[in-house]
Amino acid sequence: MKPEQVQAQLTRVLSEAIAELRDPRVPMIVTVERVTVTADYTLARVYVSALTSDMPGLLDALNRARGHLQREIGAQVKMRRTPTLEFRALEDARL
Repeated sequence: MKPEQVQAQLTRVLSEAIAELRDPRVPMIVTVERVTVTADYTLARVYVSALTSDMPGLLDALNRARGHLQREIGAQVKMRRTPTLEFRALEDARL
């Protein structure tokens, strides 16, 4: 699969999975703005945005749910290896 296809599938799966999280630090609407994967598909950087003042809390909640989210990807996206997820605020993408 091409990187663009993988990134599109990861964006879709993560958007749905994050919306189902039941953590009080995760607001109702979290947008997965962009997903970038490394050339060997071992790491996926997930850039998120949300209307929240507690972005560090949101990123911490997503990192704590990383195992669950990676299992969702493994179940829904046909890849040899599931990439490790790294969550970042969208503002960090501009640096």
